[in-house]
Amino acid sequence: MLGSRFTTTPLSTSLPSILQFSTEPARGVHSLRIMTTQLLQEAAQVIPNPQLLINVVSKRVRQLGLGHRPMVEVGPRASLTDIALKEIIAGKLAFEEQSGSTDGA
Repeated sequence: MLGSRFTTTPLSTSLPSILQFSTEPARGVHSLRIMTTQLLQEAAQVIPNPQLLINVVSKRVRQLGLGHRPMVEVGPRASLTDIALKEIIAGKLAFEEQSGSTDGA
């Protein structure tokens, strides 16, 4: 698969070879962005406050990065952000808003 993306000179030459990579983005990247955007819109219906949504996703991504297991079925190419968003959409993550100040007053 990678052979179609770069070319090299034959190994018999003593000169270093220069790899030529395509400058066009892979098609899969665009479809992954659309998927993440769709998941974000669906998660925003569950947690409508954007700031709170970002905080919940961020905390869960940190947990997943530390080795916590996903609570939903995911594909092999799913990013940690996608997993967190799918968990929110599935209702697997709960949050509580704390009222009052943090100094106990």
